Order: sequence, then structure tokens, then C-alpha cells
Amino acid sequence: MQRLNKEDNKWMLFDPAYTLVAQAELESKRGDFIAVLRPEGGKDKIKEAMKMRIVFFSWTEDPDVIYRGEVTSRRGGRLYLENVTRMAPDTGHHLRVRMDFHSKLLCVRDGKMFRSPIVSFDLSAGGIAFFSPVELEIGEECEVVIPVTTEMLVVKMKILRSEIAGTRRWKYAARFSDLSNEEETMIRQAIFSEQWRRGKCRLLSGTYEGR
Repeated sequence: MQRLNKEDNKWMLFDPAYTLVAQAELESKRGDFIAVLRPEGGKDKIKEAMKMRIVFFSWTEDPDVIYRGEVTSRRGGRLYLENVTRMAPDTGHHLRVRMDFHSKLLCVRDGKMFRSPIVSFDLSAGGIAFFSPVELEIGEECEVVIPVTTEMLVVKMKILRSEIAGTRRWKYAARFSDLSNEEETMIRQAIFSEQWRRGKCRLLSGTYEGR
């Protein structure tokens, strides 16, 4: 069995419904077929983790690194997995979290730029859902400020869906576009940190469609 460096063995443990169950230490791994996980995070979380049959586990340093494995035995507070396979990064799995924050969007109309305040209520590496007092068109492209990353980002987005949410208030779902690898990683890490802080999260598949 291959022993991993200490900094490489911190993982998040998900059940088949993509709900975060516990943190785990990846004690050993042999190729892409066998792995040993030791669940952590308190008695209740460990107990729940030890009941799992199918496990998804994601590296805390990079949420794009996600594996799936089948539990073949449980002993000594450890899960022994076989048929461990890494999920391809293009399968469309996006960590997403309800994250309320105030920000602003920037749009250009008739050659003039305007700014509008927004309130985000949902964020993923694929896009954002938010409220705004400005009426936007489906397909309209704007930029949005993301203030919850380690460094504030300004990223492009395209409006996918809208609905009236009150007097002079609209609810939107938008998809990010032209994200650099660094920007996407920063957003994923911000989401992952927030999800673990709350003690629960969802790993959602498919393209971002908002809520």
C-alpha cells in the first residue's frame, strides 16, 4: 500500500446522494482500485459514514479531484474501498452552496456601462443565482463581482433564466463564462470552505440552472 504525505490525505466524504457526511483521512491508496479511508468529524458523523456502501470522496485542496469507491469491508474505524475510480472533470459535477452576499453587476447597453446592486443566494463554480432591481434579458451578458473568494473576482456571466420576485425586483440564474482555471479554483475553494463550515453540502451534477 502506498503511504500518502500528510498534506495530501484530507478528504471530504459524500454519500450517493452527494450529501457531505464527514471529513476523512485517506490512509493509503494503491493505484486506482483500492483505498482505505478513516472517517473523522465526531461520533455521529463517523457512525453515519461507517454505514455507507458507495462512497464519493473529494480532496479538500482541489474539489475537482473526486473519486468513487465501493465499500467492501469496515474494521478498525476504517472503510476499505475497491473499484475506486476518479470522476472525469468534464462530467459537470459542481459544488454549490446557498451563499448570501451583496455585490454588483456591470452591463453594457447602447455603448454605455451601468452598475446595479445584487444579492446572491446561490453560488457554484458554474454560475450564480441572485436578486436584482434591474430587469435583464435572457442571454444578456454582464460581469459580476465575486467578493467571497480569497481575492475579489470580476467574472463574465450569461443570464439563463429570470422571474419576477416582487415590485421592481427580479430573480436570475446565470452561467459563468470564460473563467480561467485559477478563477474557477478560487470559486470552488470558497464554496467548499463554506460548505464544510456549515457541516453539510450538496454535490450537484449537471450544468448550472439555478434554483
